[in-house]
Amino acid sequence: MYILLCGFPPFYSNHGLPISPGMKKRIRSGQYEFPKPEWTNVSSDAKDLIKGCLKTNPEERHTIDEVIRNKWIAQYNAVPPTPLLTSDVLKEENEQWPDVQQGMSLALREMRVDQDQPFTVKNPKLDSNSALAKKRRAKTGAPPTIQEQLTQESMEGAEQSS
Repeated sequence: MYILLCGFPPFYSNHGLPISPGMKKRIRSGQYEFPKPEWTNVSSDAKDLIKGCLKTNPEERHTIDEVIRNKWIAQYNAVPPTPLLTSDVLKEENEQWPDVQQGMSLALREMRVDQDQPFTVKNPKLDSNSALAKKRRAKTGAPPTIQEQLTQESMEGAEQSS
């Protein structure tokens, strides 16, 4: 709701990062503002609703029923004509999108598995060699894995050759 009314989130990083220690601190402590000029034309009822939704204590935070019964929501059958600056803010930030996208791509790339290294996703029910997995397969009557078959064959081959 906050973003819909002004075009930017209530919590932000001062360093342009997706999330920062300062931002986490502001989220935990519920520190946000209604800066001008973006919030000048927004009613105090709307601001009160947002304050109720952004309470840090879940016991004090508005429930969905309280939001629906809120004066600002309940008083209208149609959307009121409120001149908002949301579109202006979003247009201003268009120039920053390439930088934001690049930063997000970098962050995601760092989180991903090294693309140069081949990797195999294993099925833990079938490909695990742990004693517990073997015990579970034996209990359910599941067929042995290929690795277990190869190990068994190599052990039998070693016994026959001795």
